[in-house]
Amino acid sequence: MTRNGDPFFSPEWDLAVRLGEHVGTGGELPVLSSPVLLDPGEVLHADLSAAGWRFLAMDVFYEEPRVVAFGGPLLFAATALAAGSARRRARADAERLAAPQWRSLGGLRILATDRRLLVWFEGAWASVWYDGIRELHPDLTNERVTMLFDDDPPYALAGPWVPYLAVIMTACLANRRGLDAVSTALVTNP
Repeated sequence: MTRNGDPFFSPEWDLAVRLGEHVGTGGELPVLSSPVLLDPGEVLHADLSAAGWRFLAMDVFYEEPRVVAFGGPLLFAATALAAGSARRRARADAERLAAPQWRSLGGLRILATDRRLLVWFEGAWASVWYDGIRELHPDLTNERVTMLFDDDPPYALAGPWVPYLAVIMTACLANRRGLDAVSTALVTNP
């Protein structure tokens, strides 16, 4: 829980700062026993939760309104105009809903290893491999991180544990790619 809405006074923030200082001075990331089977040699560093979003388009199906007109030509013309307007409105609403936008994934359990994030979503574990991340955008004051990929829609994670997760992800990316590559991939918000 943050004090006065300030994330810099939360116990999660304090742990993230301590971990960052520890890793920054050459210390190792914590090693936890894993509740799931990992790949050989893979190491678990954190088990935490966050809210998640994905920037996706979506298939939207809609029914065009159908109108039956009875009466003379004037009533028929008025009905045809109203039906056309209703169809355009329904199509525009469907296009707006189908457009790419941030879509909530809800609350997620996340296991951060030295190679990937394992994300519990819809009753199964999904892997987000560090090697697939092109850019990492931490916004720590808002307890949020956004990940961009070459061939996959962006992910965003938010919550009090996200600064801690950002430290782990940055350290793992540095170990995998080297510091110069990580400074290129790491895009911070002022």
